[in-house]
Amino acid sequence: MKLAIQVITHHSSKHLAPLLESLKAQTFQEFEMWFLDNSENRDEAELSRAQVVSSGLRHTFIVNETNTGFAGGHQAMFLSHEAPFVMLLNDDATLAPEYLERVMRRIESDPKIGSITGLVLRSDGVTIDTTGLEYKCLAQIVDRFAGCQMSNVRSQMYSEEVFGVSGAIGLYRRSAVEKAGGLFGPKWFMYKEDVDLALRLRNAGFVSWFEPEAIAWHARGVKAGSSHAKRPVILRKSSYVNQWRVYRRHWKGTSFGDKLRSIGFELLRSAHLLIMAPKIFFEAWRELLSSVF
Repeated sequence: MKLAIQVITHHSSKHLAPLLESLKAQTFQEFEMWFLDNSENRDEAELSRAQVVSSGLRHTFIVNETNTGFAGGHQAMFLSHEAPFVMLLNDDATLAPEYLERVMRRIESDPKIGSITGLVLRSDGVTIDTTGLEYKCLAQIVDRFAGCQMSNVRSQMYSEEVFGVSGAIGLYRRSAVEKAGGLFGPKWFMYKEDVDLALRLRNAGFVSWFEPEAIAWHARGVKAGSSHAKRPVILRKSSYVNQWRVYRRHWKGTSFGDKLRSIGFELLRSAHLLIMAPKIFFEAWRELLSSVF
């Protein structure tokens, strides 16, 4: 098996079919699927499993008794196989037929490439979801061109090195991940674990790559541009907590200017959370202090 494709399912039975159909249509078929269900609902898990079985894809399906989050689920699957290449794929994504062929051809061409992504559009087909991660400062590592209309930035879409890739649709070289210290730690649960991994891969001497001819679509459960107040509490808290874990791991390696920009940005972010959602702010810091980050 050259490639393992890992998918976390969480109440996914109603929207899983398009992903499965797009995987069946891939021109590159040297892969095996790994699914881990975090629904904490046996009936829901079985509905998703039945669809996977019906698809005919080679697969392993794991049902978790408790929700271990995005990070915990992917880490468990990563340790369950030895595939030299591993793709993390959200359950609300779909891939163009040549997506896997294009990203695999590129990552295999250069041993320095530790991760790769294609051009990921939102479900409307014209708005960009991500073209990889962009580093502004340690406090601001964001999806490149997110929210831009494809027609406005088409001239900037060329094969190039990027800072990192989104965990929603990211393909990784196992040997690079292992050299960087592994996939995800158990404390991360969800959100910004891909940022931490991007930083660790770069520190280990690897690069990340964007391949625009590989096209995918991501429905995105939390709509970009939606107000933070409308986002689930667990997402808002995890985002804040894990940002501070990023600081703890990587602060020392940043420049003085980077530190200044990050401090300014983080002061505004923390103040906003404290004013708008004090309960989440204090719960987040209680978690951080109790776990020593």
